[in-house]
Amino acid sequence: MPETRRAGALTAWGAAYLAGAVSLDEADAATVGADALHRVVGVPGEDSPVPVSIALGRLRAHGVTGLRLVLPEAGDPTGLPGPTSFTSVAILAGAAVVCVAPPEVPAYALVAISSATDGSGDVVRWDVATVEFAPAPAGLPTLAEAERGLLESMAASTDELAALDVARGRDDVAPRLRRLDRSLRDIDLPATLPARAQRLVATASRLLGVLDIAAESDGGAVTGSEVLRRDAALRPLRTAARYALCAAYSAAAEDRATNAAR
Repeated sequence: MPETRRAGALTAWGAAYLAGAVSLDEADAATVGADALHRVVGVPGEDSPVPVSIALGRLRAHGVTGLRLVLPEAGDPTGLPGPTSFTSVAILAGAAVVCVAPPEVPAYALVAISSATDGSGDVVRWDVATVEFAPAPAGLPTLAEAERGLLESMAASTDELAALDVARGRDDVAPRLRRLDRSLRDIDLPATLPARAQRLVATASRLLGVLDIAAESDGGAVTGSEVLRRDAALRPLRTAARYALCAAYSAAAEDRATNAAR
């Protein structure tokens, strides 16, 4: 989940900066995390790649008030603005950060389109694209809706997953689950992100990680029909987890929109 984690960090910490809760340096450091370097290309007013801190400052100066996380998959571009060229790039990347701004302000979105590794860690490039204006949340659920949807999906999938023995898995899956749990302890979120959203980030991140592991193993499914049944059971659960992660990381933008409407 590297790109998901990076896009989530930029969304949450960038939003905290836009709300005046953290400094540019804090937002930059939290977004880069354990990576060696992040550079943003195509920032309005900048002719060359710039650090995340400068990119966020420029976007704020251009009228950006918040950020939203979108985690699209092939066949499900929910939450993405047009044009089609941007949608295709975002789906390929698996994650995008969409800027929230008034309709009269040019609309932007960011995608981490490539990464390379040097001796000290990953070098990540973000591309800023001009996109079509779309009122948030552009088809994605609110935090409350996403949380409810995830719980309902988990309850609906329990019997099917238990029958396929996916939840228990095999002995060779256990080390991967332990690595997943260790990685989740490293998720760094701003204190200003609502506690409900922070809990949902942890829950949805772990579920997506478990689903990725299940998709790469046969679990208890030993026949072709069982594999198909398992995949059918996992598909809505994965969608609910993706949507929950989008809503959780984007909670600050939802709170600002709610307060502005009052």
